[in-house]
Formats: sequence, structure tokens, C-alpha cells
Amino acid sequence: MIPFRSVPAKQGYQASPRERAGSFVFAAVASALVFLIMLKMGAVTGFGGGESARLTAIDLSAEGKDEKKADQPEQKQQKQSDRTEAVAAPTVTAPPPVPVPGKVQWPEGFIELSRNDYRATDISQMRRQDSGGGQQASAGSPGDSASVGQGPGGVRLYAAQWYREPSDAEIGPYLPQRRMQGDWAMIACRTVEKYHVEDCQELGESPPGSGLARAIRQAAWQFLVRPPRVNGKPQIGEWVRIRFDFRSKKGEAEVSANL
Repeated sequence: MIPFRSVPAKQGYQASPRERAGSFVFAAVASALVFLIMLKMGAVTGFGGGESARLTAIDLSAEGKDEKKADQPEQKQQKQSDRTEAVAAPTVTAPPPVPVPGKVQWPEGFIELSRNDYRATDISQMRRQDSGGGQQASAGSPGDSASVGQGPGGVRLYAAQWYREPSDAEIGPYLPQRRMQGDWAMIACRTVEKYHVEDCQELGESPPGSGLARAIRQAAWQFLVRPPRVNGKPQIGEWVRIRFDFRSKKGEAEVSANL
């Protein structure tokens, strides 16, 4: 029979001195690494009153913003004034006028003319135009239509020239039955495209109240009239005067467009 020996139990965890030394070294190395990382990231700054240290104050209030805005225009004005002074050129004083001996001093507002200018203003040397000069000037170039006065509203009237004279069958249905030798009618019309006329208005008739002008105006939609020519060019839209001189025989009419 083997005798039983009781072994006293250990109380708690007890590390050996070797294990304790290893743990201390590991903790020291880890702490050093953490401190080095924080130093690189800027979390740890120098201590003490270094000369390079500077305390910066930031004013976020409304008064601080207003003062900053008020300082900006003053700085801009100062910069502009400095630039103006730098760019400004020295003032150059013009030399006083040198008096010319014998020169005539004309009064203020006097217009000095040369000999040629003075001769051009001599009206006695101008050519006189004859009495027909105004008509020739108004007629323009050869072949232009003659002006025969004013029409409705003060427009200029030109003598009409037929592109095709109207026939008795065209104007006969509009004319009154009774006509006498020497009767006449006059109308004014505005020329349009394709030699037609429109907006015709009565100018006069003889005898008054005979209705001849009204009849001619009503039949004017069939008339073919050349537009008046000014400076050799046809003027479509201008007004022309058309006059009819009637005979006593029914259905016959003599057209005089140049009266």
C-alpha cells in the first residue's frame, strides 16, 4: 500500500521573472511606437515658449467681418492712388505763342476767306436761268413723264401715257346716254403692277353734274397705263392724271392724257 502525500495548491497565477521581463519590454516598445506615430502626425507639439511659436486669434463675430470689409476698400483706394502717382507723367507746360510781326488780329467770330473763296461768293458772276429752266429741271432726263400739278392729298401728278387705249366697248357701258361736243372728264389714279391703276378719284368734269367723271372712274379697272418715268426709271405707285374729251356721237371718245 502506497502512502498518500498531499501537495499544497498554488494560490492565483504566478508568472516567472522571465515572463515578467518579456512583457515589460514589449509594453515599452509598443508605447514608444505609439508616441512616435503621434509625433509624426502632429498630435504632439513642442513644449515651452519657443521663438517660432505664434498665437493666432480668429474673430468670427459680425463686428469682425464688418471691420474686415471696411478695411478692404481703403486698401484698394490706397493701391489705386499709388498706381496713379506712379503712372502720372510730369506736366509739360506749352511754350507761350510767339507774336508774328505784321499779322492782323481778326475779331472773334470772323471767317477768313481766300481770294478764290471770295470770288466764288460773287453772285454777279452766276449764270441766269431762263424762264423755262425750272420746267427743264423738273422734267429730268429726256423721256421722263411731265409733272402736271398735285393730286389728292397733295401728291404729285404725272401725265398719263397709255400702254393700251381703252376701246368703246370697254367704256361705253359706263357712260351716260347724253353727251355733247366738248364734254370732258378727268380722274387721277395710282399705278400698280402690270400697267393697271387703282384708287382712282374724280378731279373734274364738264358739264358739272353730268356723271362723266364717275363713269370714267368706274371703268378705270380696265385701263392699261404706263407708270411715270423719273430719271429714266418707271415709278410704280405714282399717280397719273387721265382726261377724256368726248364727242357728240355715242360710243366715241377721244383720250388726251397729256393735259
